[in-house]
Amino acid sequence: MDYIEEGKKPPKCKGFLSNPKNIVERLKSLIGQEIYMTGKSRTDGSNFRKIIINQLLSEYMPEAASEYEIIPPKQKGVPSFLREYIDTYIITTGNSYNLQVWNRNPNSASVQVDLKNGEVLLASDVRFVLGKISADNYIEAIVIMTPDYIEKKFGRFGKPTVKQQLIISNKKREEIIKDGRWIVKDLSLPKELLDESSEGIKEGTSMKDDPDKVLPIEYIDKQITEKLLGEKLDIRLSTKQRGQQLERLVAYKLGYKKTKMTLEGGYPDIRNQMLEVKVQDSPTVDLGKYSPQFEEQINHDFTTRTIRYLIALTDAMSGSIDGIVLCPGEELGKNFTYVAEKNYKCQRSIPMSFFDEFKGQVVFNP
Repeated sequence: MDYIEEGKKPPKCKGFLSNPKNIVERLKSLIGQEIYMTGKSRTDGSNFRKIIINQLLSEYMPEAASEYEIIPPKQKGVPSFLREYIDTYIITTGNSYNLQVWNRNPNSASVQVDLKNGEVLLASDVRFVLGKISADNYIEAIVIMTPDYIEKKFGRFGKPTVKQQLIISNKKREEIIKDGRWIVKDLSLPKELLDESSEGIKEGTSMKDDPDKVLPIEYIDKQITEKLLGEKLDIRLSTKQRGQQLERLVAYKLGYKKTKMTLEGGYPDIRNQMLEVKVQDSPTVDLGKYSPQFEEQINHDFTTRTIRYLIALTDAMSGSIDGIVLCPGEELGKNFTYVAEKNYKCQRSIPMSFFDEFKGQVVFNP
């Protein structure tokens, strides 16, 4: 059986993935095995990955999904060993090891694979298998780590300076349009930040004012969703201009006076409600400089993951708003997929002394 080809298929469901303890046991026999090293990092990395795939799948192969969808375009950033949802790396010499993950933030909720059974594989679900190779080309340690463990122990992965985008798949788009809306409440915002008085926008408030409290998402939904559905944006305008047109519509329907609706850019668009407004008439939504994929502090109370997003799904031919997405940023990746317009890499430096501690061992999140 060609285990390498089989490794490219995802499992039928997440429950079929081997648990970490089992992976550790199955990889122990590789300690001390010689590995042919060419000095070319890509070739050597590929050789190590083949060793790991062959070892794991020869002992247990999760049942393959018969139907699935890889969401990122051209599979950019998707883990290389899908059957066990693993990425592999080799470590050789130096004082530190620079772990490089291409085209995804590994510790973010971002859909990579839709298993078509109601389950998805997220970027944060991956298991990293790192092999420490000795000077005489033997596998001397294997360390398996999750993205969450890496960030808690060594710090966050670096944020690349590239324009971020979000993919809403056709399937998801159709589901949302059928219902008219997809709404998730502010579940992680402290109650003291929410204005639950139901009095709406206070007289004299500008959409660009810093917030004292913000209206709950369910109130915003009640105020504007039904009023926005069926509205038409001008298709003669650029995407940026249609975004500004939508921003005005949203602000007006929330209750801001037109004299208090100056569009001056900045993030988020309606700062007084910590609400970012976007238009989607193609598979991608341009997120710009900030993305919930990378958590950043925006003011004292809000991060990119607690700022709320309103995305209008519009018909490209008519400009009609057919569906509304309204949720905190942290919910976007759990249902949609982050991508970037250019290739990029997230990096995290790990001291070599960390790997030296586990010579002769296979360990998981040690």
